[in-house]
Amino acid sequence: MIYSVDFMSMTEKLNPLAVCRYLDETGWSLFPYKRENVKIYQLAEGDMFEQIMVPMDKGFRDYRQIMYDAVQTIARIEKRPVEQVMLYLLNPSTDILKIRLDRDNIESGNILLDDAINLYENAKKLLAATALDIVNPKKIHYGRIDESVQKFLSQCKFGQTEIGSYVVSVVCPFAELSEAEGYRQLSIFSEEEQCANSLTRQVTNRLMSNIALVKRHIDEGNLESLAEEEEISSNFYEALNGLNSQSENTEVEFTAIWSPVVKKNRCSYDQIKISNDYYQPISTVINRIKKYTNARTEIVGKIRQLSAVPAVDKRKTGVVTVVYVGDNNRVKSVTATLEREDYENAVEAHKNGRVVKLIGDLTRTKNKERMENIIFSVLD
Repeated sequence: MIYSVDFMSMTEKLNPLAVCRYLDETGWSLFPYKRENVKIYQLAEGDMFEQIMVPMDKGFRDYRQIMYDAVQTIARIEKRPVEQVMLYLLNPSTDILKIRLDRDNIESGNILLDDAINLYENAKKLLAATALDIVNPKKIHYGRIDESVQKFLSQCKFGQTEIGSYVVSVVCPFAELSEAEGYRQLSIFSEEEQCANSLTRQVTNRLMSNIALVKRHIDEGNLESLAEEEEISSNFYEALNGLNSQSENTEVEFTAIWSPVVKKNRCSYDQIKISNDYYQPISTVINRIKKYTNARTEIVGKIRQLSAVPAVDKRKTGVVTVVYVGDNNRVKSVTATLEREDYENAVEAHKNGRVVKLIGDLTRTKNKERMENIIFSVLD
C-alpha cells in the first residue's frame, strides 16, 4: 500500500459474523466447538489442512491478534495480499472494481495531480454511465443524473490506492431497485439471488462486459457496430476515454473482484486491459453516435400545463407543456417529461409566471412537438 497501515488495529472493525459467512461460502467447514463465543473453521484439501479461529466477542483481550491471524491465513491460502483480503472483509457485501493506470511517469504509486483527478472523476463517470444505461437506456444522457443512480453512486467508495503503477479500488455495495421501496441497500445476510440480481451486480457485470465488447469490436475493426450498440451510451465511451488513455505508452487495466458470497450473474471477464491505441477508435465511435442524434434545440417560453402523479412521495417525473414563439412568430407548444426535482422547479416557475428554458432533442409527430434528453432551467 502507499501508506503504512496497521492491519491488526483494523481487525477491530471486522464483523465476526461477516467473516464467518465468508468462510462458509469459500469452502471452509465449521468444526464443532463447545465455546459459543469462538468458532473454529477447517479446510482440508489433499495433503493440506488448515484451521482458523474466529472470536465472536470483541471484548477478548487478544481479539485483534486472533482475527489478524485468521486474515493472514485466508490471504496465504488464497494467495492474495493481506490488504486485498482486508478490503473485502471490511466491505463484505460488495463487488470491487480495480482500475490500474500504467504509464512511464508513474513510479512507486505516485501520480501527477491532474492525472489523479481525471482518473477518479472518470471512474465515477464510468459507473454513472453504466448505471444510467441500465436504469434509463439512451444513446446520450443529458442533464441531471437519475435519483436512483445518484443514491447508488453516493454509497460507492474509493478504497486505498495500491502500489503497482497506480491502482484505484472502487467499492460498490450491493443495492437494489424495487417498485415498492425504490432504492434499498442490501447486506452480507441478504439472499444470494437478491444480490445477484441487484443494481450493483448489474452495473459491475455490464461495465466489464462493455469494456470487453469495445475491445473486441475495435480489434476486429468493427466500429460501426459499436456506434449502433443499443446498450452502450456515448457517456460510457467518453468516461472510458477520459481515464488518461490518450497519452502514449499508457495502459488502463480493469479488474473485477466479485463478492465470493454471490457467485451467480458474474461477467465471464475478470480482467481486461486497454492501451492508448484504443483512444482514437473510441473517439470515432463517440463522434458517430453524436452525428446520429438530432441537433439540440433550445426553447424559451412559459409553462401552460403541468401533469404528474398526485401523491408527491410517489412522484418520480412530471410532464410540462411549454408555449413559445417559433418560426414566423407563430405561437407553438412543446411537451416534455422532467425528473422530479426539475418538475418541482417547473411548478414554482408556473406559479410565479417565470420564464423557463428547455434544451433537448425536438421531435415532431402529427403536428405535435415533444422534447427529450432535456436540460431544464428557470430564467431570472
